[in-house]
Amino acid sequence: MTSEATLTPTIRPVGPDPTSLSFSTVVPRHLVHRRAVAEVLLTDWMRLDGDTFLCGAQWPRSHMLYRVRQGQHDAVFLAETLRQIGILLSHEAFDVPRDHKFMIDQIAWSTTHAGLAAGDGPADLVVRVTVAQARRRTRTAMGLRVDVEFVRDGVVIATAGGVTRCLAPGVYDRLRGLDPDSSRGPVAVAPPVEPSSVGVHTADEVTLGEAVGESEWPLRALVEHPVLFDHPLDHIPGMLILEAARQSGRLLLGRPDAQVLGCDLSFSRFIELDRPSTLRATVVRRTADNTMTLRVEALQDGETAVAGVLEMSG
Repeated sequence: MTSEATLTPTIRPVGPDPTSLSFSTVVPRHLVHRRAVAEVLLTDWMRLDGDTFLCGAQWPRSHMLYRVRQGQHDAVFLAETLRQIGILLSHEAFDVPRDHKFMIDQIAWSTTHAGLAAGDGPADLVVRVTVAQARRRTRTAMGLRVDVEFVRDGVVIATAGGVTRCLAPGVYDRLRGLDPDSSRGPVAVAPPVEPSSVGVHTADEVTLGEAVGESEWPLRALVEHPVLFDHPLDHIPGMLILEAARQSGRLLLGRPDAQVLGCDLSFSRFIELDRPSTLRATVVRRTADNTMTLRVEALQDGETAVAGVLEMSG
């Protein structure tokens, strides 16, 4: 587990012409652990040398959850693109078997409103990738740190970084320690906050229940959700926690379309589906230009499972 210090990108200049990347189709869905082709963002990849790569990605203008708002792409696409890059390169460049499980330890990014500006079509992005850390601790476990720059039309629009672990199925099962004979299902889903207050259209997209304390809300995990639970999981996924953190910021800022321009989240524990969990948010700093620094924590059984900071702007 890493600290909550911001992941500082360690990108090096790269040479080959990025126009050699293809944007005509997406990579095979199993390489990014998605069941729905529509959820695949990566279109191509190439290796520059041992630990530097270029990846092609396309962000759609229309998406069920991550929509264009106020003329800008959703910043959470940065996190999902980074997640998919880490998985694809683990399999294709570092020979991690396809049945291995992936765990996010840390994810961070920084961008601007201008960088997220949407045009009249989908955004084709060249992602410059440095794998700063790719080491096998054993034959069945591997750690991977990825630092990236997102480039659009030759301009860097965002930087991001992530740390993940890849575990063989047996190692993952021992780590989880779940009882295969248990019949306990997901905990009852709490009534949602008003969807329009967190910038979504329907209750199924709301990841926060009605407040249970000052700036604390139950996490809502609808296992039928086609994006957040694109494939079956035995725990609450990191992307759902990120969505809940973003929605808490929109509530506290009072701006349903607020963007997450900066993020640094660390994941230290699994959040189980069969027990209640909450998201707590605290405003650290608020400025007159509708910008807010927010500290967030996801908790279960009285222990912090996810913690970090968001920079949000309306």
